[in-house]
Parts: sequence; C-alpha cells; structure tokens
Amino acid sequence: MKNKLRYIFFALLIMTLAGCQAGMAEKELAEREARAEKRTDELVRALEHNAPLDSVRAIAEKDDQAYFYVFNAQQMVYWSTNRLAAEAVYLYAYDTWRPADFKNAKTMCRWTKAGMYNVLTVLPTNYTELQDYTDIYTVASQTFSFRQLLEYNDKPYAASRLYFILCLVLFGLMILMGIIGLVVNRGIRNMRLSTRITYIILMPVLAVFIYIFFMSIRYVHRNFEEHQRHDLQMRSEYIQSYLRNLYYWDVALSAAQAPGLAIDLHDLGYDMNQDIHVYGLNGELLASSSPALFNSGILSHRMAPDALFDENHSVLCYEQIATHTYLVSYVPFHNGSFVTIGYIAVPYFLSEQTRNAEVDKLLSRLLPPYIIVLLLALLFALLAARSMTAPISMLTDKMRKFQIGGRDNHIDYPYHDELGALVERYNALVDQVEVSAEQLARAERESAWRTMARQIAHEINNPLTPMKLSVQKLQLKRGTDQFDAYFEKTTQMLISEIDNLAHIAQSFSAFAKQPEVVTTEVDVAQKLSHVITLQRENDAQIPVRYVGADSGVIGLADKEQISQVFVNIIRNALQALDGQKDGDIIVTLNPLYSEQEMEITISDNGPGIPAEIQEKIFRPNFTTKSNGNGLGLAISKHIVEGSGGRIDFATSDKGTTFYIYLRKK
Repeated sequence: MKNKLRYIFFALLIMTLAGCQAGMAEKELAEREARAEKRTDELVRALEHNAPLDSVRAIAEKDDQAYFYVFNAQQMVYWSTNRLAAEAVYLYAYDTWRPADFKNAKTMCRWTKAGMYNVLTVLPTNYTELQDYTDIYTVASQTFSFRQLLEYNDKPYAASRLYFILCLVLFGLMILMGIIGLVVNRGIRNMRLSTRITYIILMPVLAVFIYIFFMSIRYVHRNFEEHQRHDLQMRSEYIQSYLRNLYYWDVALSAAQAPGLAIDLHDLGYDMNQDIHVYGLNGELLASSSPALFNSGILSHRMAPDALFDENHSVLCYEQIATHTYLVSYVPFHNGSFVTIGYIAVPYFLSEQTRNAEVDKLLSRLLPPYIIVLLLALLFALLAARSMTAPISMLTDKMRKFQIGGRDNHIDYPYHDELGALVERYNALVDQVEVSAEQLARAERESAWRTMARQIAHEINNPLTPMKLSVQKLQLKRGTDQFDAYFEKTTQMLISEIDNLAHIAQSFSAFAKQPEVVTTEVDVAQKLSHVITLQRENDAQIPVRYVGADSGVIGLADKEQISQVFVNIIRNALQALDGQKDGDIIVTLNPLYSEQEMEITISDNGPGIPAEIQEKIFRPNFTTKSNGNGLGLAISKHIVEGSGGRIDFATSDKGTTFYIYLRKK
C-alpha cells in the first residue's frame, strides 16, 4: 500500500511539474506573439503608406525572434531571413496564429493584410537538429564543406585542455585562499604585513595574466576572422572571375540554364573543394554544387536578404544550419559586360570550428609558460614578503623580549634602506630607554629614601615632645614630696616610649634588609595552624577559629617568611576588632581551589576598610593606626607575589576578608 501511495505521489509530482513547465512555455509563447504582433502592425502601416524598402527592412529586422515575409500577388517580394526552408507557403485566415512546419523548424505563423500586400509573421519554436534529417548521409556525400563540417573533430587538444584545467585550478585556489583570508581577517587591513605584501604583488600579476589571456584569445579570434574573411573574399573573387569568363556572353540566367550551371558549379567546386551556390536576380536559387542541401530542406532556396537588398550586393554575413554558424560571401554574378545576371554565394562551413582549433593551439602554447610564471610569481611574492618583513619581525621579537639592562636589546641590520632607518631609530631609542631607566631608578631610589627618612623622622618625632616635657616636669618636681611618685610614673612612660622607638627602628630595618623570597615546598597547613595557635592568646581575647587540615597540604612559598604573612594579616584583623565585643576571626584553608592553586582566607567581622583608602593598604608606609608603621601588608604582598602567588581582599561594613593564593606542589 505504501509503495502504491509513493508511486501515485511521484506521478502527481511529475504531472504537476510538467503542467507548470507547459504553462510557462505557453506564457512565454504568448509574450512572443504579442511582441511580434506589435512589430507586424508597424510593418503593415509602412507597407500601406508605400514606405521605401529600407524602412521596411529597418522595422522587420528590429526583432530577431520573429521573421517576416511580404507577398505581392502570391509572389514573395521581401523576406527578413533565409534560415527557414519551405517548398510552398499557403495563405489561410488573417490575424490568427497557427502552427506550421517548415523543413528545418517548427513554427507559429500569422497572416496579416497590408493593402496590396500580405505579411506572413513566423515565430520559430524548435529548430531541427542535423541528426534529425533523414538524408543526412546522402547530403554529406554530395557536398564538400558540409561533409567537412560533419567530420570535423570538435574536441579540443588534450594538452590545451589539461593546461587550461591546471590554470583554472591554480587561479581558483589563489582566489579562494584570498577570499578566505579576507573573511577570516575581516579585511586586508587586519592581515599580517607579509600576507598583505603577497596580496599586493599577486593581485596585479593575476590581473595582468587574465587581461593578456583574454586579449590573446580576442586577438586570435579577430585575426582568424580577418584571415578567414580575406581568404573567403579571395575565393569569391576567383569564382566570380571564373564564372564571368565562362558566361561571358550571357545576358541573363534562366531556369533552362540551371542544369548546365549546376554541372559547371560542381566541377569548379570539386577543383576548389568548395560549395558554390548561384541565385537569380529575384534571390531564388538557380543552381548549386551541392543541391542536396536545398532539396533536403537543410538550407532555404532564397539568398540572405542582407545581400539581395543591399546596394552593391557584395556582403559577408553569418548564417546557420541548425546550431552551426558559418560564414557566407555573396558577390554579384557578372557577365563579360559587367552586367549583373545573378548572385554567387560561397559558404565557409568550417569557420567557427577552425577558429576554436586556433584558440586551442594558442592555449597549448600560452598556458604552460603562464602556469610557470604564475608559480614563480607566487614564490617571488612569498620570498619578497618574507624578506621585507624579516626586519620588522625581528624588531617585534626584540621588543617582546626587551629587558632594561639586557645585553642583546640591539638589532643588527646591515642595509641602509627604510627598514634600516627604522632599525637604527629603534637602537637609538633602546639606548635612550636604558639611560632614562637608570635615571628613573636613581630618582625612585632617592624618592624612596626621602619618603622613608620623612616617615622615620615623623615616627621618632612624635614621642620626643612628650618625653621632653616629662623630663622637664620631673626636673621641676625634684626636691618636692611628689618627686618619687612622679619619678616612678615618668620613668615607666619613658621606658615605654623608648621601647616603641626601638620597635619602629627594628621595623624599618627589617623592611630595608628584607631578604629575597626563596620558593620551596612548604607544609602550608602546619605553618598556618602554628600561627593560629599563637594568635589565639591575644590581650583582647578575640577568638581565632581555623577550618582546614593541621598538616599535609604542600605548597610553594618561602619557608622562613610565609608565617610572617599570616601573622601580619591576623594582627591587622585583631587591631580592626579592637574594642568590639563580638569580634570574630575565621581562617580557612582550601587546597582544592583549582588544579594549580590553594586558597587561604582570613576573615573578620570588623567595620571594614573605608573606600577612600582601599587602594593604598598595600602601599609601604601607609597606616591608619597611631602606633603602626604601615609596612606589614606591604611586606606580606612582597612575600606572596615573590613566591608566585596572589593576594587580594574584599571588604564591606560587615567585615573584611583577605584572600591568599599559593601555588601547589
């Protein structure tokens, strides 16, 4: 059942497509008929007003899809083409399109009355192919040019076809790669310089090759056509001269002379290997060296209207047999007194095919060097682009690897071209950068020491004034009853301030003498748990909780200094919670943060860090505490980043969390 439904579906589909195709063909035919009727009306008006023949021809030859035949009392007086072959034409009802079969075509015909004339409008719908003629072999055996036309090998040379395919493939690959490059890089401006140079070299080469290629083919076509026309004219003039001598005394050509004329034309055609046709003064065929062409309906019995209705009757024009185009030379048939007694037609059936053969010969010679030169151009473009961009690539590589104080920052380029000037300027800039970097480093060091000196002076100067006042007041109380009590209080304060000064000096000394970070394998969990155990015993009794392993988490850090990082951050948290009753600190160790890193977080529930100072907390000498020196977080950042890790923080009014990321083993 399914198979039957499938067959029915395909049958309906085929019928639908056939119906659509037939409908389109009918529509196209109706449009052609409408255009032909419009042109026929113009022709009828011209004939009714006795317009000259030139006007009639101008109207009839405007439309190359419709053919016109004008009759006067059953005699044809004008035809716009001799392509259609018919034995007889019959008049039927006017202004009605009807199908009619000529010997070499199927047509639609329409008769129109034009005063004393009758106009036949013909629309060809299908031309008969050469293979459809029943007596094709008989015709081929009786004509010279036509036999050569049938036996002509229309295949191009194998070598030229191979070269042509190779050339097309090469051109296609280049164009395809160019389009892909433009699409991927979103235009030529985003391409690498070497690729752009290759494009710039190859594009004009390809354009010149294509121009030369087509101009060469055009030249061959034009040169061959001129040679063919010249050869055909020479043949026509020889035949014209020969027939003029042969019919020197004839005043006119009649139907009675046709058999003898046909024999003369056959003999002459045999000697010249050329078909020859002779037409009467009315344009109808009198005799031919190959009458089978006309008897079988391959050719019309009437000559080309361009030759008949032209003033000098010497015309070279192209005609057609089915789909084959050939060249025909028409010349007047003169007698000894140079009176025109007929017209001679000399066809040249091999014109189109021979021209193609000449093009094939040209391609077989032209394409191999084209391919070689094109490949050489591609190779040259790549080498030229590489040679021109090598210094720039070297410059880019040097700039990428540039280090201040490096030994190999200069570029050696021995040539004095534009790139040499660029390299020379780069080397000069490298020298300037080295000098400027040294000056900048010296200035930074001096600025750092000045800042450090101001900070030290500030930190030392703060307790000196109260110490001085305390000593002076102690001197005033000497010898009084209050001296002993005040002496005890003052000495304790002085000892405390002296200890503070010693701590400040020790902190600055530690920062100045801070050792380089040495990265080794460290049990981060063990270090962290030891630090937390010590920091839990703080004066404010703030709890320090720990979430993580006590040991066995190996990371990469400085074994001697990593504990200082944890101590500094936990102390900062303790100071932030100073005076807060519900203070709490949580430390977590997450060894599974990522494949490369572990995460340590130290969180407090203090007031947070104000927004205006968040960017400064890792800056040396910056502090918000009256008894601090602002070096703890700067030292911590130096230690963490020196071991290849990272340190960051997040803060709000509900607390602050510091994140430390250390590399895993």
